[in-house]
Amino acid sequence: MYLGVIVNPRARKNLAARGDRSEELRRIVGPWGEVHETASIEELRKVIEELHPRVTHLVGDGGDGALHWLVNEMQHCVGDPEQWPAFVPTNGGSVNAVARKARVRGRADAIVRTLTAAAAKDRFPPEMSLDTLELDGATADGAPFHRLCFGMAAGGVGNRFYDKYYANPDHGRAAVARVIGRTFGDYITNKVAPGHMDRENWAAHLFAPTHARVVIDGEEVPTRTHRVLHAGAIDLRIGGPFRLFPRASEPGALHFQAGEIRPSSIVVQLPAALTYGRLRGSGVRDVNGKEMIIEADDEPLSPIIDGERFDGIVRLVARAGPRIRVAPVAHG
Repeated sequence: MYLGVIVNPRARKNLAARGDRSEELRRIVGPWGEVHETASIEELRKVIEELHPRVTHLVGDGGDGALHWLVNEMQHCVGDPEQWPAFVPTNGGSVNAVARKARVRGRADAIVRTLTAAAAKDRFPPEMSLDTLELDGATADGAPFHRLCFGMAAGGVGNRFYDKYYANPDHGRAAVARVIGRTFGDYITNKVAPGHMDRENWAAHLFAPTHARVVIDGEEVPTRTHRVLHAGAIDLRIGGPFRLFPRASEPGALHFQAGEIRPSSIVVQLPAALTYGRLRGSGVRDVNGKEMIIEADDEPLSPIIDGERFDGIVRLVARAGPRIRVAPVAHG
């Protein structure tokens, strides 16, 4: 058993931390692995190429975004998923939904301590498998686009929600509640006293539709405006109890959501939608499926993929990706 621990020194929590984060983790790892700093994708790719032949477990010191880049760069360097190490997400990012799904508990240093203790006893921790979503498409300049991910908000309210969620200094259930509260307040104010808003109207931003042609399993969704446009490979929770992609809770099931719904209906349903992961309406497709094709209509998409925004996408095809091995390390 041999660990590879990846640290992004430019991550907000590491910039704010006292002392040398990497040196602290190296003291914990000792002879049972290596700790590397990667401040760019190029550095990350080089480190993974060097680490791959010898590591059994790859730890990302961050949240969903950190794990996303580890998985994608591993695929770039080693095409066969059977040869990938077990991934260990931690709870050090703005969004830690995959770590929760994988039953990983504790912060990165505690998780690494648990792993090194297992390595010292030559006892591999248990593993589980997680489904992924494979995205293929094109950018506005004609370049190919490819990603592995766990969940995507390609447009609509789910995509725009992240703009406001990330605007908060903390990222938990309180931040989700603030976004909901502010959106409700702005929506009501605009209805009662239109033209008298003295601040940015969050409701207008969140409820603006995304224009796209969407096809799910060969059947075109009968609208080109979408206030719901999401896809997930696993069910996730953000900010504690708030749930996404509940139809993907069973292995091998992909959850697709697309279509039009009135802002008034979103306002009524939003708390329940975040709690149960669904928005209901006659114009909404909320289904399990095998393939979802999204083609931008008037302007390129800027999908949120595992909490990371990617700009300038004009076409996306979402299908089931490879399953990855994850070590559900629990500390405390």
